[in-house]
Amino acid sequence: MKTILITGSSSGYGRETALHFHHQGWNVIATMRTPRPDVLPESDRLRIIELDVTEPDGITAAFEAAGPVDVLVNNAGVPSISVFEGTPMTRVREVFETNTFGVMATTQAVLPRFRERGSGVIVNVTSSVVLGDMPLSAIYKATEVFASGCVAPVMASGRGRSRR
Repeated sequence: MKTILITGSSSGYGRETALHFHHQGWNVIATMRTPRPDVLPESDRLRIIELDVTEPDGITAAFEAAGPVDVLVNNAGVPSISVFEGTPMTRVREVFETNTFGVMATTQAVLPRFRERGSGVIVNVTSSVVLGDMPLSAIYKATEVFASGCVAPVMASGRGRSRR
């Protein structure tokens, strides 16, 4: 049976992705910054693991707890809708830490496992904001452009598969 690990599973696309794959019979590792067991059904095929993608030790612990994974879905993210010049750099860094460096860190954590096994898929959930110019979206768009473009070249260098 295949196993999928999904970041940011407490709500939205992450939660729906966890439910979808669970209903399809997969083993699901649903990760959340703050675990909330009430948002997903109890099942021997569904585990909730704490994971803040901005914490390196937490990433290591989550992948160790998860065991072998066939698919990583990088879904965790934070929005940013604001006037660029009025956004404090502390906020810019917070958005990049989760949306960009979090994707990098979880991808780096899973790639050696995929390469050792000779298989694995990484899916980065991104936004349609990358398709055009939307007002107040410069910071968020910058992070999403990275996520939508980064994995394919990384996986190609290791002969793996990727999806955007």
